Amino acid sequence: MKTITLDDLLSRIDERKRLLGLADTAATTEALRNKGGSRTPEKRELVRRAELRARQAGRDPIISY
Repeated sequence: MKTITLDDLLSRIDERKRLLGLADTAATTEALRNKGGSRTPEKRELVRRAELRARQAGRDPIISY
C-alpha cells in the first residue's frame, strides 16, 4: 500500500482539475448544483426549515434550490 500525505493528495486533485479544465469558481459550483426539480415535498420542507433555522441563528443559509 502506498501512503501519501493530504497535501500530496490535494496537489494531485488540483493538477487533475487543471488538466480537465475545471475551475473552482462560484459560477462553476453554481452550474454543477442540483436545482431540485424532482425534489419531494418532504425534502423541500426539510430544506425550508434548515434555511429558517440558519436565519434565526443569524447565519447565512446555504443556497438550496
